[in-house]
Amino acid sequence: MMGFSAALETNMRVSVSTPSTFFCRLCGVWVAAFLALFSFSQASSADAPTALPTWLIGCWISDDQTSLEAWTQDTDDALIGFSSLVRDGQVVFYELMSLRRNQKGELVFTAYPSNQPPGAFTAVSQSEDAVVFLNTEHDYPQRIRYRRQGDQLLADIARADGEKLTVFDKTRCTE
Repeated sequence: MMGFSAALETNMRVSVSTPSTFFCRLCGVWVAAFLALFSFSQASSADAPTALPTWLIGCWISDDQTSLEAWTQDTDDALIGFSSLVRDGQVVFYELMSLRRNQKGELVFTAYPSNQPPGAFTAVSQSEDAVVFLNTEHDYPQRIRYRRQGDQLLADIARADGEKLTVFDKTRCTE
């Protein structure tokens, strides 16, 4: 029997003639699958210090249309997302993501990358238009940062000390 990851890998090997159109259609399918597979109730914290970064909600795409990301709200205390990387018309990497509060009320970003075990990162700072997650025990990345500037989503990953920085700047999808 084929596992979820293998099935997802098989289904992701499709030709992508227009990445933004393909992504926008695909996001709805994968977000729904993610909801069905990974959605679960968490203890809600009424005393949570900050709100979810709902400004992430929507579809985001890089200028060269190779890096794609989408977020939707699952519950009052959770967002779910999907990202992918396209090279030569093929999806070469994808990742399912969740943002939810743990039992302590901390905001936790969990990534479910293709062909890798999941990783959880706890928010260490958050403002009205930015959030930084950290997990120093993770190999790479250890820091994940999102910032919004108008219709721009500025994201980067790095080691905890900022070394080995990789930037993923995107613009809100128009389709």
